Amino acid sequence: MATAQYNLPPVLRPREKLIRDPGASSLSEAELLAILLNMGTVGCPVVELAHRMLAAFPSLDEFVDADWLAMKTRLAEWNEKNPGHPVKGVADAKLLRIAAAFQLVRRAQSRISVEEFRKTDVGSAEAAAKLFRRILATAPEKEHFFVLPVNGSLHPLCEPIDVSQGSVSRTPVHPRDVFCEAVRYRAFAVLVAHNHPSGKPEPSAEDLDVTRTLAETGRLLKVKLLDHLVLGAPGSAGGKGYLSIRALRPDLFAQSAGRNPTGPERP
Repeated sequence: MATAQYNLPPVLRPREKLIRDPGASSLSEAELLAILLNMGTVGCPVVELAHRMLAAFPSLDEFVDADWLAMKTRLAEWNEKNPGHPVKGVADAKLLRIAAAFQLVRRAQSRISVEEFRKTDVGSAEAAAKLFRRILATAPEKEHFFVLPVNGSLHPLCEPIDVSQGSVSRTPVHPRDVFCEAVRYRAFAVLVAHNHPSGKPEPSAEDLDVTRTLAETGRLLKVKLLDHLVLGAPGSAGGKGYLSIRALRPDLFAQSAGRNPTGPERP
């Protein structure tokens, strides 16, 4: 095993190259992947193993976006079609490590700077949806319910907070889960959102009931419920990727968020 990792002269080994070039501009994708793999197998140096793994995917983007199970499936298909150049020695543990590294990078890229975040005006459903979308996993397997406390200028007081996780079809949420965060941040108002793993953002009857309950609770606490967004697949709802319950059912917000049926009430 060890000889498969060190068949290159030291100056050409990926790890040593990265030490000399911290920005990694001189390393190829295969060399970067080789560092994550750590070693190759007998008869297949680690860089060659990385090349084969990359070749198993149509593009680098598809590789980086894949979860570990998708990687495992793709590599099995590669091995079946390419028995002379198989990917061997990449067990579940390595795939988990690689997938975790990719997921960490995706989450970091989804964040925005503190300054940009604080200046975001969530007075429109579109702007609010972008903030919720940034912290939602690429393809969540179950529903998540988020709350975003905002100040009187409709700027976020914190990142959206994941207050409840449910099943593939529903998310149990209680008003206290939502408004305790509003009280904690002394919020002027809140926006809430949840995702539909099916990719279809059309609100259910239960979604409407939850919205009605939250609007009534907000009215009692003097904390406005500005909107309830349902997040679907990125290309759903005519390309928006979400639906605004406030836009669909302004009557649910009539007493808690003013009379404007197309967007949150300005303070």
